[in-house]
Amino acid sequence: MKNSMIIKLLIMMYTVCARLEISDIKTLGETVVIQEDNLLIHPYGPLNPLRGYIMHRSGYMYNKRFYSPEINIEYSLELYLDEMYPLDDDPICNYIRNPSRDTVYGDICFHKEYYTQFHTHLIKMFPSSEGILSIESDESDEFTSFLIKNKVQPECMYILAAIFLLSERVDVPIEIYNIEEKYLLVLKSADRITTYINQEESSKDLVSLIIFLRMNINNANANPGNIVESFIEPTTYEEFNTGEFLNNPQFLVQSYIYEFIDTPDKYIEFIRAVYTLLTEQIGGTEFTLENMAMRDEVLGKYFIRRNALWGLKNHTAAICNLKETIDRYRNCPFIDSVELPTYTRVKAYDRENGREIDDDAQMYINQVEVTILGLVCCLMYDSETKRYTTDHLPTKKETEPLKQFFEKYPVPTESTSREMQQDWCRVIASSKNDKIVYTREGKNQLATGLLNMLYVVSDITGSIEEVLKEIENMTIARDSNEPGDEIDIEDNLFALINALSKNKDLKIHSDYFKIEMQEDETLDFFNDFNLVYMDERVYGRVRIHIEGHHCRLDLLGDSILNENKPIIKEKLNEIWNAYDNPNNYIECIIRHYISVELAKIQSNYVYEDNSVKSIILNSINAGSYRGVLTIFLYGRIESLGHKKYIVTHFLMLHANSIITDPSLARMTDNIIGCSQMDRFYIRNSILQGYFFNPNAEEYYTKISVNIWRCCLKIHIAESFKPLCQALFLSTNAVDNIFIYCFIELMKTVSKSDEWYNLINDYHSMIKDILYYLDHTTKPKIDTFNEIMGIIWLSFNQRDKYRVANIYLAWFFNIFSYENLHDKEVCLLYLFNIIDNNYLVIEDKQNIRWSIENEYFIFNYLDANRIILCNNDDERTEKYNKIIQILTNSVGFDPRMNHA
Repeated sequence: MKNSMIIKLLIMMYTVCARLEISDIKTLGETVVIQEDNLLIHPYGPLNPLRGYIMHRSGYMYNKRFYSPEINIEYSLELYLDEMYPLDDDPICNYIRNPSRDTVYGDICFHKEYYTQFHTHLIKMFPSSEGILSIESDESDEFTSFLIKNKVQPECMYILAAIFLLSERVDVPIEIYNIEEKYLLVLKSADRITTYINQEESSKDLVSLIIFLRMNINNANANPGNIVESFIEPTTYEEFNTGEFLNNPQFLVQSYIYEFIDTPDKYIEFIRAVYTLLTEQIGGTEFTLENMAMRDEVLGKYFIRRNALWGLKNHTAAICNLKETIDRYRNCPFIDSVELPTYTRVKAYDRENGREIDDDAQMYINQVEVTILGLVCCLMYDSETKRYTTDHLPTKKETEPLKQFFEKYPVPTESTSREMQQDWCRVIASSKNDKIVYTREGKNQLATGLLNMLYVVSDITGSIEEVLKEIENMTIARDSNEPGDEIDIEDNLFALINALSKNKDLKIHSDYFKIEMQEDETLDFFNDFNLVYMDERVYGRVRIHIEGHHCRLDLLGDSILNENKPIIKEKLNEIWNAYDNPNNYIECIIRHYISVELAKIQSNYVYEDNSVKSIILNSINAGSYRGVLTIFLYGRIESLGHKKYIVTHFLMLHANSIITDPSLARMTDNIIGCSQMDRFYIRNSILQGYFFNPNAEEYYTKISVNIWRCCLKIHIAESFKPLCQALFLSTNAVDNIFIYCFIELMKTVSKSDEWYNLINDYHSMIKDILYYLDHTTKPKIDTFNEIMGIIWLSFNQRDKYRVANIYLAWFFNIFSYENLHDKEVCLLYLFNIIDNNYLVIEDKQNIRWSIENEYFIFNYLDANRIILCNNDDERTEKYNKIIQILTNSVGFDPRMNHA
């Protein structure tokens, strides 16, 4: 393609917000990208965008950016006005998270220079200023901000090609000059005639990255055993599972390029720039047969002729077929969090003249706009046709832009393209409605706030009477209360959503909304609300999160019907079997991606799958940096449950050990810091492991001391059952620490006035204890006796009658479960430790829950009377009391009925 056409295409790329979809990748794989040599992208090579697609969906860079133990994320959590709320059941906390101030720890021991620079560049390339993985930032000198400037556009693809080849250790001769504290970046052809790059004021971040990549090339050439060599791309599945590839320059640069380029045309331009620079390097060598063979070998890593594809696996077709299978059972527009629209920088829109404004200074981050896009997509989605529709909306001038938008984008997409984002701005920017608040001149960049967002939604959907009525009702409720008040508007919101939604089964769940003042001194509502896709077979939620300075979308639950999961599982197994012996990098990432997807569809969450659970627990138990990298390979750590699981088990498994490697402590500190810790439920859930391990105060020093004292210790009621289950259901991973943790937990519970209710209301406690016994490597009966002994020691001084009640309830409850090992021995032990002196025949309604199979219980007691009583008067009295209690509880003696 001629240079003029290259420039024309590149000028179109003024912002970045999305990624290539699998259909685009399939098209690219079938396209001759280098016409003169009839070359395609090598399906096994580093230019195959399928790599970036799978890495993104796997969450590798997400986990690296937010949770790497090398990165010291900036956050704080303090008790707000703590002198006023020392005993409050729900103290108010002040949580501050500032991603722009994230830094790299200065005490990295292993290959300090490399790791420090690598993670510094990772932060710069993925600033993620709002807590969502993103290459966007408002800083003009930042990496992406520089690349999307108008003056950089014609050379942008050559800049990306240069850093790509440098990451591949191809020493592209890009020249850097520092002139009066400004960096000049120059790259010319070998004959010095053609200039590929000539930037007089280059980004410092970009220059620093080039120096870093070149340093690794020089180090590798000088010392083949250098760190770069130890992070070469894995070629076996065993090498892949170490996770070390997450620290190599190829992973960093390829992940960035995948985030940056969002159309096939742009990607082809990038490919051609790589080819040009690569052949320039090879072309400068003397013509010999040896050099020609080397040339073919180098080019063969990146490109392939069509006739050479025969016999190679079609990786993209396999993943494409998987997506097509899943899409047939899509019940809501978003079924994976990576599909949710995310913010980017967009051009301001001039509605009066019907055009975008070509001014870098007026571009803005579209957080509110893209959140409304996600909301409207949910409202317009038809689950029957799997398409968007606006047929249920009135046809009028006000709805034309929205109807035209969904005519252009009629089906859900895997990502929200730049063009789609800008088209959406045409729908909602620069409204004439004076009630809508914008933060920029020209009515661009919407202010956050529920009412402000609903005004926009009402405008673009035709100002339906029912919608306007509910907005008015919410406005009256707002005006009738004071700033800081929390009120219930769920019914109003449901009525509004129901009036707009194509899917009338769509539900709304929300807590009270808080009234707060915006920057323009108007009042609005702030909190979360969930759009719930729910019937007896599926429960999926899209959460709209609205705060004072930002808003976002989250995906919770599962939107695939259980009856359809076997079909998807069959397709996953088909691919998994096809990649049973991966021998190159892309085959490794495909096999692992499919393994994790199988785990997700077999369990509610990936970390609950038995095989994944075992890997994660062993990684935490090991307490090493390698364990952190392994955890990063098993799913994007974004749900509250996933975060809680990792932090709780870290604190539990290391409750009685000295931490010598800070990797897990720092990783979990980052997990905590990247969560909405001002919210009581989130805070209490993630920090619940503190009851096992008070050393948490030393690991997480960005949390004020008052938080530990006032906000956690009083909340054992909410944490007791989850902590017990974390302990009992972790199988043999907790064997070495089990007794210590159980004692610590019982000590805390015994101090609570609610200790009896906590244990008695945990109806499956005995079942969970027996589950642990089935999986422990320790002597089962001895361990059971030890557990019961700890309970007796912890509570016997509190109330012996209630302790006897607990043992009796467990005795009854064991009969509710089938296939329990050592049931007979456990029943006999429980019978023995029930203290007859404190066993009273009275109303036992508080343990009636434990009696589910009264026939089995009576039959057992009858059949084992001799063993239980053992010709002992006191034991016989106890036996008769239990018979009477059981009879009183169920209201009859089935033995008499049988007779």
